[in-house]
Amino acid sequence: MRAPSLFLVILCVAEIKSEVVEYYWRDYTGLIPEDAMPGGKDINGNDTYIGQVYIHEHGLYVGQIFHGKTEVEVPCYGVKKTDYLIKILCTPEIFRFSWLRTNAETFHVDTINKHAVVAGYDHVNNKGVLNLGRVMHQGILKIGNVAAYDPDTVRLYFPHNDVEKSSKVYEVLMYDKDPLIKPRAKNSV
Repeated sequence: MRAPSLFLVILCVAEIKSEVVEYYWRDYTGLIPEDAMPGGKDINGNDTYIGQVYIHEHGLYVGQIFHGKTEVEVPCYGVKKTDYLIKILCTPEIFRFSWLRTNAETFHVDTINKHAVVAGYDHVNNKGVLNLGRVMHQGILKIGNVAAYDPDTVRLYFPHNDVEKSSKVYEVLMYDKDPLIKPRAKNSV
């Protein structure tokens, strides 16, 4: 009886190791990892990145990581700042992502049969899932939370100058497991 159960364990381990993870949240310590996913732009047009933080008694929220900064601001019933337990969105397959232009009234229809990236959860009164969005605001391509749990008005919330702002028109990050345009192999002509 020992050999069949050992075989089953080996088979399970082999199956787990063969699964490919296309995106993940990695610990952020102030250095931008090579596989970090750019999400926005600063006032000078430099890439910014997508951060995720846990706010005690509120939930998981997303904010913008600026190169060289260790503090992240997130829209969370006002603006919360933290330099503790920050994650950064990473992927080896950026080509699988795109930004879909949508708005507060049509978000749910626009994302039917599509995979809007889940980036957080608003735990206050168990409101629900937060997707990842962005909007151009005063020369900065800002990252924020899309309140997907609200069926009537799915707004994007983002911090700006220590104030929580919102927008009815924005882009939401989409993930496509089988994109139409696939990258060519490095050795291709």
